[in-house]
Amino acid sequence: MSVRDLASVASADRERVGRKAATLGDLLRAGFTVPAGFVVSADAFDGDGALSADDRAAVSVSAARLGVGAFAVRSSGIAEDAPASSLAGRFLTMLDVRGDDALIDAIRRVHLSARAVDAAGHRADAGGMAVLVQSMLAPVAAGVAFTADPVTGDRETVSVHAVRGLGARLVDGTATPEEWRVVTDRVERRGGAERALDPEQARAVADLARRIASIQGAPQDIEWAIADETIYALQARPMTALPDEVRWVAPQGAFARSFRLGEWIGDPLTPLFESWLLTTLERTMHDDYARLIGQPAPTPLHVVVNGWYYYSLNFLPVSLVAVARMLPGIVVRLPRHGRHLAAILPPLARFGVDLYVEEWRGALLPAYLGAVRRASAEIETAAPARLTALIDELAIYAGRYFTSITFVAGYGWKTEVPLAQFYRRHLSDAIGGHPQLLLRGLVRPSTPPHAVETLDWSFPTHGETTAPESASDIEVRYDRLAAERKELEGRARGALPAKLVVRFDRLLAEAQRACVLREEQVMDFTRAWPEFRRALARLGDTLVATDVIRSRDDIYFLERSELDASLAGDRQDRAALIADRRARWTRQRRLVAPLVIGRLPKMLERLLGAADRALRDPAIAADAAVRGTPASPGRATGRARIVRGANEFAGLLAGEILVCRVTTPSWTPLFARAAAVVTDVGSPSAHASIIAREYGIPAVVGTGDATARIADGDIVTVDGGAGLVWLGRR
Repeated sequence: MSVRDLASVASADRERVGRKAATLGDLLRAGFTVPAGFVVSADAFDGDGALSADDRAAVSVSAARLGVGAFAVRSSGIAEDAPASSLAGRFLTMLDVRGDDALIDAIRRVHLSARAVDAAGHRADAGGMAVLVQSMLAPVAAGVAFTADPVTGDRETVSVHAVRGLGARLVDGTATPEEWRVVTDRVERRGGAERALDPEQARAVADLARRIASIQGAPQDIEWAIADETIYALQARPMTALPDEVRWVAPQGAFARSFRLGEWIGDPLTPLFESWLLTTLERTMHDDYARLIGQPAPTPLHVVVNGWYYYSLNFLPVSLVAVARMLPGIVVRLPRHGRHLAAILPPLARFGVDLYVEEWRGALLPAYLGAVRRASAEIETAAPARLTALIDELAIYAGRYFTSITFVAGYGWKTEVPLAQFYRRHLSDAIGGHPQLLLRGLVRPSTPPHAVETLDWSFPTHGETTAPESASDIEVRYDRLAAERKELEGRARGALPAKLVVRFDRLLAEAQRACVLREEQVMDFTRAWPEFRRALARLGDTLVATDVIRSRDDIYFLERSELDASLAGDRQDRAALIADRRARWTRQRRLVAPLVIGRLPKMLERLLGAADRALRDPAIAADAAVRGTPASPGRATGRARIVRGANEFAGLLAGEILVCRVTTPSWTPLFARAAAVVTDVGSPSAHASIIAREYGIPAVVGTGDATARIADGDIVTVDGGAGLVWLGRR
């Protein structure tokens, strides 16, 4: 019999009825809910795709038995939905087919779609085409579910994509689906404005998909629909081209992306940057710390996990025993370095920060700028050995400068949190507002040529990639924000008893000064980056001339030891190695890297918790799509624009919400266009936080994964004071 009831079809029949129909038959017998139907086997059709009179009669009988007025007619190719290649979407599907004649014609057309020629001129060979006919559903929601993360390969995650109504709206691109991420029992909405599912429905779809995957014995791509309060399985096929599973594990302890140098890094690391500049910056910084406190930090200072940078937090004391071990070295240094050591501790930092300010302005900055000038004069004529020496020298100067940043620019959060705590305790009820409004209108943002998009030196500097900035309204904004700030300061003083005004003024002056110091200091941190890139370009040309690499930019995908060997005479062709590393780096850019690996030290958890309570406005967060750190107060609604780098800067339109992994000084011009800013990485004293305040726009930072949970083009509402982002208007 060429026409068979779907419930009687088994895996053994797949050579006649195709994998799709055979799999659905298996699911029916396993107890899953599948729309009733029948299959016309591949061998039922003649050379013109026609059916015999007996088979046409069998189709009519089978259709009448279903007792519905409309049918869905779909392909079930012999080679379709195979583990190696799904051929998904290559063949015709016809929906809402009514009447015997229309049904016979639809079956013929779907069968013949296997012979169609695609846009590239290749025949879509299904190895023989059976046709599946099922009762047509009228779903309230439909979509697909992947039982492993298609990007990371994580087998613990189910990714559910949903639209309202028929799933065809998802397939043909007329609707942007909402996405749900289900990890064990945790359900998160990741983007899209469809509002097709609620959390319980998303969890139920994920559970259905997991049960099917368990029976099938491999990660599955499931098509599903919800009709009459029932979840139907429409199709199940193996996930193809699934990457190896990505796991985010590191050595014992805690490692964080969003800390120190990590706040300047928004992409996976290129090998040369990690093995040379990053390592030198970090080692120099920690050598400075060791001289100050009398003991070295535990190694490793950082780890690279799936290409992403994680800074070690294991230098922080995690117990009283650890504190006791540190004390002898600190006590010995107290008489000579007491004020330097005070700057480490938040409650005492104001007693020592001025020493670091004097050292920065009087010694570090002039020495750093002098080294940059000397190197700039040499680079065009220096031999390769001298070029590497110049890079080493500049990297050490930059590392020492960053040590100073951790004390001077890092003083910002040590002052902002106490001010916010005072404001919440004594002023919020009386005058409203938000403590960060007192930190606006203090600096005029600018973007020098040496500003960087990210710290990794493989990315061009601002001066290499952009035309002169167009005029903005920053002066008007600055004057308005400064006036609003001063008005709020006056209201605060008027609401406080006299004995608290003196304390308020001290906290306010310290926090405002810290904001100004931070922007002044960090602006010069990357002064050496244009010279790094000039020197590396010359070294790259040297390796191109000796056939080690194919283009000068390939140098960034070598490790330092490989570069040194090549410059010393090793003529090994590294083109294949570089191509492999570049491809891996490109794949890793698509990953969603967690902010922390391991468990944060309790001391740091307490500090962060206290800061969060002081900065966060109360708000209902239950239905928020994204939660991060409050960075600049206010609320804005607009279209989200995901920006991953300078090559996408022009895509941000005025009034849109900038959503990105991290911002650095090279991103500053975008703040003049953005209605709000949301970042994956950052803290209250990060670049995005300070600059958003100076442009008077809301900002939420340190979300971890906003760029994955918000889809490009989504309408979102950003509440910078509450640290929340919602899909849609609120």
